Amino acid sequence: MSDKGRLLSGFQDFLPSAMLTRNRVIETVKSVYSRFGFLPQETPTLEYASLLLGKYGDNQKLVYEFKDRGGRELAMRYDLTVPLGRIIEMYGNSLIFPYRRFQIGMVWRADKPGKGRYREFMQMDADIVGDDSLLSDLEILQMNLEIMNALKVRATIRINSRNILEALLEAGKLEKSDGLKMLRVIDKFDKIGSSGVYSELSDLGFSEDVLALVQSYLAIEGDNAKVLNSLKELLGDSPSFNAGYLRLSSIVDTLSGLADADPNRIKVDPSIARGLDYYTGLVFETVFLDDPAFGSICSGGRYDQMAKRSNGEALPTIGMSIGLDRLFAAMSVAGLVSPVETTTKVFIVNFSDQYLLRYISLAKTLRDAGVSVEISSKATKIGKQLGLANSKGIPFVVLLGENEIDSGKVIIRDMKTGLQNEISAEGLIPFLKAKD
Repeated sequence: MSDKGRLLSGFQDFLPSAMLTRNRVIETVKSVYSRFGFLPQETPTLEYASLLLGKYGDNQKLVYEFKDRGGRELAMRYDLTVPLGRIIEMYGNSLIFPYRRFQIGMVWRADKPGKGRYREFMQMDADIVGDDSLLSDLEILQMNLEIMNALKVRATIRINSRNILEALLEAGKLEKSDGLKMLRVIDKFDKIGSSGVYSELSDLGFSEDVLALVQSYLAIEGDNAKVLNSLKELLGDSPSFNAGYLRLSSIVDTLSGLADADPNRIKVDPSIARGLDYYTGLVFETVFLDDPAFGSICSGGRYDQMAKRSNGEALPTIGMSIGLDRLFAAMSVAGLVSPVETTTKVFIVNFSDQYLLRYISLAKTLRDAGVSVEISSKATKIGKQLGLANSKGIPFVVLLGENEIDSGKVIIRDMKTGLQNEISAEGLIPFLKAKD
């Protein structure tokens, strides 16, 4: 079978209407990032494979890697976080810390395509580098909430701490390698449930005592106060527990004190593990309430050992990542995406090519005033041109024929209502601005 006219599995095409709608979501996210004082950053699609490999645990097999024609081992970026570490190492001496950056771009994973899951997809990240304060954790979570509010998405941020998970490993007397295996299995809890976690850990050879401990841990539920108290009863004697407990308690107490606080928006959830190896403190996942099957639409956490200056000094970092494609798919299912057909506001009807200079001059005047314009390229029947404008979703049509040119006026037609107004050419821009 020919590959002509076929699309690779896990990849997508975006036609103009889809791109316009996606761009509206992107601009909403950008605006929130900017309001919180984050600055834009970009990194290349390709990195040396050695930079990426060894950073993603079992997910390393999903990294697209290859040799180029020069024999160099390269890889396509798997996320935007590890390249941020390279930025800090290379340019750390010239950056101002805390370094607050956002980056929006495509990433690639050789994953199995599924509901809202693709092999090429866009991530929208924001990170604070060089700040281990409680405030930085709170700002990332609050920014997450603000973005969901701006998009009218009903979501809950489920939070946990790798310190508490470390306490779980300490209570089970596990070595680091076994502990990481356990965390990766716990991270699957949403997909396989408690019984699935028990079965996988049993198959990996964990003892009955450890299995019983994990079952007790995953059975903890209730409101935030109850969950935190239950965690303290189970793990409070472990050395790593206190730091995670105090940080989560402070986060819950502070965010619940906001004027528009909703107790259902932040939920302490022991099952949140984030399987990637580099997390060190707060970890979180944002669940789309209208359809939890989409999984996490925004996730992140604290990783204090990955971003380092060139001298090896580690810089504490907290960040978040929104998967645009999964978020967009979830919003579409919930009816939260309003199609955008065009960015063009005015369509100029072409009565005759002898008036092209008039049309071009008028279009330039409108464009200089910030109004988007399209001129009909052919002087076909007026009804056909109006139909073309209507099919493109252009809201206003300007008719400028011989009579209008002689009178110094234009006719503007509202395509939604069908109403027409004859106004002076000078009054056209104020008329359109009033319709914004």
